[in-house]
Amino acid sequence: MISEVKNKTKTEKWATLTVLLVSTLTVMATATITPAVPEMELYFQNIPNIQLFIRLTLSIPALAIAIGSPLVGVIIDKWGRKKPLLGAAFLYGLAGSSGFYLNSLNLIFLSRIFLGLAVAGIMTISTTLVFDYFQGRRRDKILGYQAAFMGFGGVIFISFGGYLATLNWHAPFIIYSFAWVLIPGLLMLPEPKVLKDTEVTQSDHYSNISKENRIPYDNIIFVYFLAFFFQIVFFFLIAELPFLLTNKLLLNPDLIGIVLATLTLSMGLISIMYGRLSMRISLTNIFIIGFSFFGTGFFIISLALTSLEMILGLSIAGMGLGLLIPNLSRQLGKGISQSIRGRVFSGFTSFLFLGQFLSPIVSQVLLQFISLSELFFIGGTAMILVALLISMKQYLLPPHKEELDAKSIV
Repeated sequence: MISEVKNKTKTEKWATLTVLLVSTLTVMATATITPAVPEMELYFQNIPNIQLFIRLTLSIPALAIAIGSPLVGVIIDKWGRKKPLLGAAFLYGLAGSSGFYLNSLNLIFLSRIFLGLAVAGIMTISTTLVFDYFQGRRRDKILGYQAAFMGFGGVIFISFGGYLATLNWHAPFIIYSFAWVLIPGLLMLPEPKVLKDTEVTQSDHYSNISKENRIPYDNIIFVYFLAFFFQIVFFFLIAELPFLLTNKLLLNPDLIGIVLATLTLSMGLISIMYGRLSMRISLTNIFIIGFSFFGTGFFIISLALTSLEMILGLSIAGMGLGLLIPNLSRQLGKGISQSIRGRVFSGFTSFLFLGQFLSPIVSQVLLQFISLSELFFIGGTAMILVALLISMKQYLLPPHKEELDAKSIV
């Protein structure tokens, strides 16, 4: 009996660590090579419309994620989580690292599409597993840790990517092979118990309601919209900030990596506290605070004249990011039975990355009329308006209801 409890605890810890490490791969998808983008643009400067092409190369994984995620959701709801996650991790390492030896922008562009398909699997499955494995306060805590691992992973990968970009623009692509290091851990993951359509977890609070009535469509649409709009503005940091840092502050790629890493560092630090904050602050108010921080950070970035001012702006934006990412997942997961969880979270992933893909197109249209600094000011204004709308229209969100069962279900 005691040995069974110890084995279960060991399995739970291993599953938790593996899922958290896998989550770091999602932030790597675009951010890792961001410091090398100006050098890539210079290298391929003879290609027509290279400015837009480079930005689309950076964001094309997002379109592949948006298209591929619904299929991932159907697959994992029907055939389980583990095998698709293994396949996604292998493809991630193969497609992501191909830019290390490819010297054709067209081929790199193609490889980024396959990278996006891999991320569609990784992000959808890793978030779904958090809801499969954990309940209640334990789940909220792990959601915060998941965002923290993404943040701290970003610090390491972006900083290292910036250093490698000073050697050669090809070099940062090798970081994507980190996915292969995680495959042994993925092989040891337990396959979650699949609940029948008539079953729901205690935290769903719909035990006497039919399957059809259990699906809170209004809440799903609300979260999808927030994710889509938020990602359009967020990706300004990935696609446009390196050029602002290069043109305005004259920073080299390694320094760009360090400055950008402050965003994910502050994201990680605030995310660690998400579990405790969620016990004291409602979902609605966390949204208001998160969007307010993010918008304020963008305002500071738009006005920054020094590296320190830029770091301050990124740090405040990162705090907002660290609150919003776990809060969006937690808001979406309420009232969703396990039998449809993969499909619901795959839709979330699709809208999140559809916004990311469209972001460079939006920014390039706006930059025909405004400066880079003004672009970030507009982005900050949009985020503050979202915070104000949520504060005035709190009835759009379901009432906050505490989940008291903190037991793991690994």
